Amino acid sequence: MKNPMEKRNCLFDNLKCLLIFLVVYGHFIENFQSIYASESTRIAYQFIYLFHMPGFVFVSGYFARKGDGKIFEKVLLNQIVPLFFFQLVFEIFHWVVFHEFSGKTLDLAPYWILWYLLSLAFWRISFQLLYKIRFLLVISVILALVAGMVSSIGYPLSVSRTVVLFPFFVLGNIFKEKGIVEKIKSGRFFPVYAVLSVLVLAGALIYVSEVKLHYGLYLNSYSYKALKMAWDEGMLYRFINLAWGFLCIASLLVLTPQKRCFASKIGKNSMIPYIMQFFFLKSLLIYRFDFYKNLYFTFIDGAVFAALIVYIFGKDRFSALYEKLMLKIYKIVTCKDKV
Repeated sequence: MKNPMEKRNCLFDNLKCLLIFLVVYGHFIENFQSIYASESTRIAYQFIYLFHMPGFVFVSGYFARKGDGKIFEKVLLNQIVPLFFFQLVFEIFHWVVFHEFSGKTLDLAPYWILWYLLSLAFWRISFQLLYKIRFLLVISVILALVAGMVSSIGYPLSVSRTVVLFPFFVLGNIFKEKGIVEKIKSGRFFPVYAVLSVLVLAGALIYVSEVKLHYGLYLNSYSYKALKMAWDEGMLYRFINLAWGFLCIASLLVLTPQKRCFASKIGKNSMIPYIMQFFFLKSLLIYRFDFYKNLYFTFIDGAVFAALIVYIFGKDRFSALYEKLMLKIYKIVTCKDKV
């Protein structure tokens, strides 16, 4: 029997393993440190946020199929059902732990990390409707820049993030269609690309170190007005951030190994660690220990925490349970188990 791992693109599984580690690590920093508690936490946080979720959006776009006639069924099963289920679970958990409702649901805002599920649903459906439009990438970038001028969009329905990050979805599909990844990884200039990739990542780190922007600009959920930025300044830095994000993703694609390894097995199940981190991070926040503010705790214990979450919940058994549960709910909602 053929190993199912051989059918997967191990390059992207390895990349997703790195990205989900950075997602959990970034959330650890966000939860246990004020972003401006120290210069080192600010730099680490903004460097990670420059490309970690844009990287996932890029990967989703890379594997998007044009003309997918079953896209609505797939989105309902893989994004909408988990979104509503975990929105309810997270709200109940929040009430039990903090003795209050978060208010997110009433504001039509996904609870914290669940924004990605809602945005991904929009991206996948929108792409099917828009992929034939010429210069879609250029149009999506313009909309991403203009979105910051609209004060009324933000966290509700994850509209701001959906618009701002859509260019990465489009870029991912362009890379797939043009075979750019394969050309880069197998070309004779690969050593040059590798060196350039290291320089790009170093440049991005220097950028966030020297250009001290409001952390909200990296969340892509605020208008320029809310960030107290003039619209021209906001558009400029948003464009620069988008460009740096793309360059970092391209660099990681170059540097990430293609061969199947330990990370491949974990990366293919990245959604479960993404969801499960919530319960552990919020549970830890119940106890307001002073050592939470220690930088060694933030960086060292944070890395250990992220590695454990990714390792434990990235296993196939948890993925199988997750898929079985979502499929069961999907069948109940659509009444397909009665057919």
